[in-house]
Amino acid sequence: MLKEFLLSLFVLATTSGLTFPQVLQQERYTIPTYAEADMLSYQRARKPLLVAVPVRKEDNAEIIIQSKAALIMDEASGAILWQKNEAVPLPIASVTKLMTALVAKEHITDWEATYAYTAKENALGGAEVAVGTGDMFTKRDILKTALVASANNAAAALAHSTGLTQEDFVREMNKKAQQLGMTSTEYIEPTGLNEGNISTVKDLALLMRTVGQQTLLMEPLGSTEHKMTRRNENTGNEVVVHTTNRLIKNHDPYVLAGKTGFTYEAMHCLVTLATDEADNRIIVALLGGPDATVRFEETQALIRWTYENYQWK
Repeated sequence: MLKEFLLSLFVLATTSGLTFPQVLQQERYTIPTYAEADMLSYQRARKPLLVAVPVRKEDNAEIIIQSKAALIMDEASGAILWQKNEAVPLPIASVTKLMTALVAKEHITDWEATYAYTAKENALGGAEVAVGTGDMFTKRDILKTALVASANNAAAALAHSTGLTQEDFVREMNKKAQQLGMTSTEYIEPTGLNEGNISTVKDLALLMRTVGQQTLLMEPLGSTEHKMTRRNENTGNEVVVHTTNRLIKNHDPYVLAGKTGFTYEAMHCLVTLATDEADNRIIVALLGGPDATVRFEETQALIRWTYENYQWK
């Protein structure tokens, strides 16, 4: 029985391109996991031990998109349902912040502790939250600012708030990428401003598959805005940031969470976690979209195409 079980894992892994840990997706039995705050707790995972791959219907239409690369992955099984240039490494811009947040989560234990923005962080440019040097916020607020508003100064502050040097933090980002099987990914810095931050749509789908299991990260990735208060002495005024994700802002019925990205080198990028009424979750990753509107429209088209052309048993 053990030999047959291992053989079935090998066949599924080789045919889907996944590693054994990615194939072993569990549900309906209790597994240990560290709670967001402190103690070892237990939760029920979402799918059975060897999840059935969605089946494509017959005589269904193909879909054509303009973005340089795109991929649709079934979240539960990890099966790739559609792809275009899935293995081509491309700049990923602020999609980088997904990994920044994931690594920060592993190094920050007190999310209510405060951190003061530095002049160097506020001088990065690009998308940013309007705060002054020395303005203090909780690390939770900084995390949410980085993910909701895609603020570069917030992403840098989040990395620095871990106590690691930026060099060590980036090393942890690349280490985590390898652990997740993201073999074509490289990070240079934590914001996405550097075009040397590269990945593939397949790797980014694997990353979102992990992020999707993190409540702390999913909440801001699905939020239209975040309100917070400066913690400086005698300066308790409120700061509000808004999402950069049009699908979240417009409450797309399928979209649970997503992360945008843009630089002139990367063009327009978007990674999205979506679901239908039956809780069949898929991940759509797009890189190199020609403009902001196209990346959102193509993501919507790929989501709807998937639910129209695949069936889950």
